[in-house]
Amino acid sequence: MINEIAISLEKRTSRSPGLQKSRSLLEILVAFLPILVFGVIGTRIGTSTFLGGMIVTLGYVASILIATVILKIQGSSWSQIGLARPHSWKRTIFLGIGVLLIAIVMNIALQVIALNLPGAEVQPIDQSRFNPLNGNLAVFLLFLVLAWTTIAFGEEMFYRAFLITQLGKILPGSKIGTTLVLLFSSTIFGLVHWVEGPLGVINTFAMGLILGAVYLRSGRNLWITIIAHGLANSIRFLFLFLGAS
Repeated sequence: MINEIAISLEKRTSRSPGLQKSRSLLEILVAFLPILVFGVIGTRIGTSTFLGGMIVTLGYVASILIATVILKIQGSSWSQIGLARPHSWKRTIFLGIGVLLIAIVMNIALQVIALNLPGAEVQPIDQSRFNPLNGNLAVFLLFLVLAWTTIAFGEEMFYRAFLITQLGKILPGSKIGTTLVLLFSSTIFGLVHWVEGPLGVINTFAMGLILGAVYLRSGRNLWITIIAHGLANSIRFLFLFLGAS
């Protein structure tokens, strides 16, 4: 019954570009809802607490599951929009490390510029939600697992593969359209990290631009951005664990 409804809807939307765009937008909103709702609840409880952090994590899991169903209804899959086996793992890993280095330089440059603007009172990135990491090996190991699951895979699958693909169906397929897709997806990626303060949002937005551009330029090889994202957070968590950040 569900498949019949999906097929019927697919036929109708294929005849109407406007309806297709509306449907793509609705699919984005439906898939994003758990991230938003669980994120707000987790933040209210406290993302530095185990319960708050797990609620935020569950939001991403739920959104990925919903996105998976949406892709299946579309006749697509995660492998088609980024998780296919790359032609060369060595090249993919090498590129992932290269993207990481670019992101590190960008992060340092942004913070140096923002914190030294004449007359501006810009606060450093708020990392208080990671306070339990400081000197706690068990928490550090848990965060390393999260760095390579919910964060690296979850965020890249949603904000890069799914969101960019869906936005690409709404905006015109031109250089301007692609630029807008990158800007919109990166803006959403930045805003969901609002707990890190204005500089944290800006930094995450810039990171989203880099990862999104690499995702598209690489022929939608999501493994590159997953590797870069996972390494970036692993290094971040290591510094926080050592109390050096």
